[in-house]
Amino acid sequence: MRRLLLLALFAALAGPAAALAGERAADDGTLSVVSADGVINVVARGGVIGSCDQCRVWITDPVAGDGTGAVVTGWEDKDNVTDTKSKWSGSDVHFKLIGGLFKLHVVGTGITLYAVGKGSGSLKGAPTNTGTWALNDATPRQLPDTMKPFVLAG
Repeated sequence: MRRLLLLALFAALAGPAAALAGERAADDGTLSVVSADGVINVVARGGVIGSCDQCRVWITDPVAGDGTGAVVTGWEDKDNVTDTKSKWSGSDVHFKLIGGLFKLHVVGTGITLYAVGKGSGSLKGAPTNTGTWALNDATPRQLPDTMKPFVLAG
């Protein structure tokens, strides 16, 4: 009986998770940033998940209900800038937004993030940066010293 109950619980939880995850479209792009110090901007339709050692994170979610909405943990301070834009700051901040249109701006140290979808962005390393970034599975390279735009597409 206990096994049957556990199986039913896992099945109930797996369905919504699988539906939300969806599949990556062939023309989606990917961005990976690992252990970076600096500024990262992404405007896309897709998903992003990340964390930082010490940072400020601004997320704009302009269309309610087209994805999970912003999920942010570990923050020490939160400011609702507008109805669709919020800013979180603190140490060991974790964030995600899965599905739909979003705008992300992260400034800080120890930034690691992964984005999938269609859109654009820019990034710039701080003088202390030793982190890397890569688009579409390219070889990772150090963040640039000046703001560098990129296109997120396959």
